[in-house]
Amino acid sequence: MVEFDELAERFRASHAVLVAARERLQAAVDAGTASDDQQKRLETVKELLTPVTVSETDADGNVVEVQRPRQFYSVDPEGQGRAVEVLGDLRNAKHIAVLVPGMGNSLDTFNGQADRGDLIRTEAGPDTAVVVWMDYDSPKNLLEAASQDAAIEAGPRLAAFLGEVDELKADDADVTLVTHSYGTDVGAQAVRAGARPKHLVMTGSPGIAKYVDEAADFVQPPTRLFTERAAGDYVSYSEWHGPDPANFPDAIRMATVDPRGEDPVSVHWHNEYYRENSEALRNIGRVIRGDLGSITTTNTSRSTETKLLLGASWGGPLNTVAGMASKVYDGVVALTKPSKESAGAAAGQPTAGRPPDGAGRGANGAGRGANGAGRGSEGRRR
Repeated sequence: MVEFDELAERFRASHAVLVAARERLQAAVDAGTASDDQQKRLETVKELLTPVTVSETDADGNVVEVQRPRQFYSVDPEGQGRAVEVLGDLRNAKHIAVLVPGMGNSLDTFNGQADRGDLIRTEAGPDTAVVVWMDYDSPKNLLEAASQDAAIEAGPRLAAFLGEVDELKADDADVTLVTHSYGTDVGAQAVRAGARPKHLVMTGSPGIAKYVDEAADFVQPPTRLFTERAAGDYVSYSEWHGPDPANFPDAIRMATVDPRGEDPVSVHWHNEYYRENSEALRNIGRVIRGDLGSITTTNTSRSTETKLLLGASWGGPLNTVAGMASKVYDGVVALTKPSKESAGAAAGQPTAGRPPDGAGRGANGAGRGANGAGRGSEGRRR
């Protein structure tokens, strides 16, 4: 096992990177030469440097609240920006979740993803650590998201990071990879590259590939696939990148609403899977802590979901729009990719049938995240 001091040194080094960025950006602001983007980045860096209040146990066994710097495993304040933050005690946790956001994110939106990570950690319960992995250039818009290039580039690096987590964590700790939207494509590429988390959770997925229509096409044992699709999630309905994983026959599709009708909050559309007190978040927490017997499941179709959400008069037309969106995506891909065969070659995968097993973990070392999500309903105390 890697010594804890090495992990602590990573946190210190990342803190120093942020301090240097703050000083450089502040100097530009003071000199009147800073651009709007630089001024915005300065505010972001200041937020990332703000200490957090956490509960710890002192030498006498008493729980006390202390302030400490945030724990960034890596951070890059340049350009779009990247960051990997550890929430909790990665070395001693019994359960670890790695959260991979989707499109529309940058370092300037990272705090919203960190708040989402906090909600996941609270829901999963004690002895849980969450890593927010935004170590790739997530697509900025729908045109960029039409290409899977960013996911193909990021997947092996995520696999390498998960290999590092295996070295850092306790031997009996389990790892769950939690992915959202375009992040599900990144997660799929990671397991193709050899990552073997115990659980893989996909929420609001646009699909993995046109030829992938079951979990066995890309997930290898011992990993198990869990999916969620909320009513009205037209990212999933459009199936831009391939068949919706929520429909895979060998995946466990979790409910996003309480089957007893006792939901304190609703979960609809594309960005509500991680709402506090929702059945969608409760099920994610159950997967992370291994409480699989308590998971609630569903098998509703998209036509049923839209009718329940919007009524029969709107459900049909909006499903038609989803189908049209998929065709538009195919047209965009045709413009950005010469052929299906070349797309498969770029990913290092066959263009039809079942892809081969992953080629093993990537090299050691983390490089440099989400559907644009604002802060959770309750952020961390800072």
